[in-house]
Amino acid sequence: MRHGQQRMIRNHYDTIVIGSGIGGLTCASLLAQIEKRSVLVLERHFTPGGFTHMFRRKKRYEWDVGVHYVGEMYPGGRYRTLLDFVTEGQVDWNAMPERYDRFIYPDLSFDARSGAGRLREDLIARFPHQRDAIDRYFEDVVSAARWFGRLMLSKLLPTRLASLARILRTPGSRLALATTRDYLDSRFSDRRLKAIVASQWGNFGLPPHRSAFAIHALSVCHMFDDGYYPVGGAKTIAQSIVPIIERHDGRVLTRHKVSRILIDAGKAVGVEAISRGRGQSVSQQFTANCIISNAGAFITYDQLVGNSAPVPVRNALKNFPDSMSHVCLYLGFKDSPARLGFKGENHWIYDDYDHDALYHRRDDVLQGTIHSCFASFPSLKDPQASGHTAELITFLDFAPFKQWTGNPWKKRGQEYEAVKARIAEGMLRLMEAHYPGFRTLIDYQELSTPLTIDSLTGHRAGAVYGLPAIPEKFSLPWLTPRTPIRNLYLTGADIAGHGIVGALMGGFMTTLVVTRKRRVLLRLLLNAQGKARKARP
Repeated sequence: MRHGQQRMIRNHYDTIVIGSGIGGLTCASLLAQIEKRSVLVLERHFTPGGFTHMFRRKKRYEWDVGVHYVGEMYPGGRYRTLLDFVTEGQVDWNAMPERYDRFIYPDLSFDARSGAGRLREDLIARFPHQRDAIDRYFEDVVSAARWFGRLMLSKLLPTRLASLARILRTPGSRLALATTRDYLDSRFSDRRLKAIVASQWGNFGLPPHRSAFAIHALSVCHMFDDGYYPVGGAKTIAQSIVPIIERHDGRVLTRHKVSRILIDAGKAVGVEAISRGRGQSVSQQFTANCIISNAGAFITYDQLVGNSAPVPVRNALKNFPDSMSHVCLYLGFKDSPARLGFKGENHWIYDDYDHDALYHRRDDVLQGTIHSCFASFPSLKDPQASGHTAELITFLDFAPFKQWTGNPWKKRGQEYEAVKARIAEGMLRLMEAHYPGFRTLIDYQELSTPLTIDSLTGHRAGAVYGLPAIPEKFSLPWLTPRTPIRNLYLTGADIAGHGIVGALMGGFMTTLVVTRKRRVLLRLLLNAQGKARKARP
């Protein structure tokens, strides 16, 4: 269904949002609710939601493409309160098992339990000789997460307050902008302990030697109080927001790829979009007083603005390191994976304690040798699931798949299919080695590659997380909601954190910059913070 296309489409709106990921939808919902703006959301894919959309096979198997679990979604939780406002409370969240993550290494396994402080207690019980270092580690992750909050606040300040922004960012930056590996090496002597605390690096897509300690700290703090999964799957998020937009005279149009941002006298005045359907492509222009891009900083400045206006940071973005991509094996089961002892927890499997060494061996994936794997079981997390499912993920680069760029889905040739078959076989072999009988459950399987992300999102190098969370990213003073072009703004994960919550907060930040009713949002943010303190499990 093309959302909103059953009604007449006009050409002018109060605001245009490029991309229907959670960052863009957050902006659209907030502006529609708070200011009654008419908002046009343009999405290149045939389904809205970005990495919160889902797909179905054989009528009963359904998978999320990006949401596996989210923290702080307990009733009264900070992000639950904010997302409830964006969705008008229409999304329910199901708590995962108490032991929501299991980390598996060659001769050790460790379970992450829900409840603030339990991770610390369990680490000390396993590594009593590192007690003092563990205590200091938890102090440091909280400090680095608070620094990240000040960084986000500094991004809201106008250019004339640049000195104040520096004051907010400077204290604690040495800790926050160290690499995760440098920090862990300085704090812990036990290699197994270092591996365990870094086990969740897939949640932001960078191994310890590349990631900023701030993003590691944010991820750790975010999962202190259990993981949650949306009842009915992540698609319920977009499904709840689209009617809010349309109720305020807005539209969400899918199969509309924005090709350029229209700029007149240094001011963004609209967009040109290419709509596709029934084998035809049609170019349309839409105008608005405010343009918000959720397409990412690189796509926005390099492709959508292009040479239409001077962008001083364009070269810096072109030379910025690529993020990582991944392959995902989607599985449909004949019977419940609970038969093998799974309860809905995620499994992180590693064949080495050195995450950076595993990262440097990622090309082995192409030959079917899998050194690490994340296993998620969405049907065990969602009480409304219609079929039993699993998702197996491992990281690798886009480069080996570049040769097939431009070839349509299912028409990329035998060599491409052979690579996919080797990868899928390697992932199943790894799971069978750890969980005998795993293969016997499989009824359906399908592998996505970095080309899937490239074709559906346009992200450079098939990056799933946008700009990588390296220390340099959080040192860029220009990576904010404001752009050098009047009436053009950025939103989403690039200007904030990673994942659904990072994109959500990016949406709130951009709305705070563009709205005339900041007090409404500020009250909401403060209330959410207060509720979280009282409701924390």
